[in-house]
Amino acid sequence: MRTLLIFLVMFPAGSRLSQAQAVPTTESPPPARTYHLLREDDDWSFLADPAERQEFWDPIKYIPLRSGRNDWFLSMGGEARETWEQIGNDNWGQQPFMNGYLNERYMFYFDVHYGKHVRSFVELKSGLNSYRIGGPRPIDEKKLDFQTAFLEVGTGDDRNWIKLRTGRHEMEYGSGRLIDVREGPNVRLSFDGFKIKTGMGPWQIDAFAMRPDLDKPGFFDNAPNHAVGFWGVYGVRPLKKSLTLDTYYLGLDRKAAAFNRGVGQEVRHSLGARLSRPVAQTKPGWDYLQRRRSQDEYSRYVQSLVSEGQLFWRPRHSRSGPNQLHRCTPSY
Repeated sequence: MRTLLIFLVMFPAGSRLSQAQAVPTTESPPPARTYHLLREDDDWSFLADPAERQEFWDPIKYIPLRSGRNDWFLSMGGEARETWEQIGNDNWGQQPFMNGYLNERYMFYFDVHYGKHVRSFVELKSGLNSYRIGGPRPIDEKKLDFQTAFLEVGTGDDRNWIKLRTGRHEMEYGSGRLIDVREGPNVRLSFDGFKIKTGMGPWQIDAFAMRPDLDKPGFFDNAPNHAVGFWGVYGVRPLKKSLTLDTYYLGLDRKAAAFNRGVGQEVRHSLGARLSRPVAQTKPGWDYLQRRRSQDEYSRYVQSLVSEGQLFWRPRHSRSGPNQLHRCTPSY
C-alpha cells in the first residue's frame, strides 16, 4: 500500500497555467502564460511590452539587458516540491514494515537571450530526502547540481529555422514512454551531449547524440555515463482535427547491459510512429514501433502496436537466435 501526498508549489506561483479572457474580436488574443514541463520551453519575450507586465512575477520573467534591444533579456524562475511517501510491505513483503519519508525538490533557472541568435539556459536542482529507512536512493537525493546547462545558437524565421544546442539537457518526447524526464521521482534525469532542433514548415525535427548522467548524491559531481550512448531523430507535425503525427528513430548502445544469463553489450535500433489527439484532460494516441536489437550473438526483432488511454494493448512478434540473453529493457 502506498499513500502519496504531494504539495506542489510553483515558483513563480502567482501565474495561472492558462487563462481565458474576454476580448473584442478585432483584437489579437493575449499571449499564453504557460509553464512547461521543460522550463526551457517557456517563452516570456512578450513581456517586452510593458503593458503585458501585469502579474506579480513578471519583473523577473523579463529583465532587459540592453537599452533599445528587446531581444536581449534575462528570465528567471523555479519551483519547490514537497512529497511525503509511505510504503508498506515493500519488495513483495520482504520488507515487512512501513517506510515513510519526506522528499524535497528545489529548482531554479536562468534563461539569457543575447539577441535573436544566441541563448544560454542554466537550471540548478537540489533534491533532499529525510527519514527513509535504509537511506536515500539515487532517485531520492542530490545535494546540488546542474539539471540543465546548454548554449544555443540558431538562425532562421518563424517558419524555417535551425538551432544547435550543446551541454546538459532534459528530454521528453511523445507520451514519455520511450524518452522521459523522470518527473515522478525526486531527482529528474538529464543527459550530456548535443542537439540540433529544426523547423521546416509544419515539421519540427530534433536530432541528438547524448549520454545519460550518472546520479550521485553530492555537490556538482554528476558525470556522463560513458558506457551508454543514446542518439536519434524525432519529428513532429500537426495534422487535421487536432491530430499530431510523431515519427522517430532511436539508437541505444549499452556496453555492459545486465541480463538474466549474464552481462553483454546491447545495441538497439528503434523505428516508430505515433498519432495522438488530446481528449478532455488526457492525451490518447497510437504507437507503432519496430525495433531491432543485438547483443553478442543475440538478435531480436520486435513489433509493437500500442493503444494508449483506458486500453493498453501490445501484440508482439519476435524472432530469437541461439544463446540468447533474456532481459526486459526499460527506456529513458
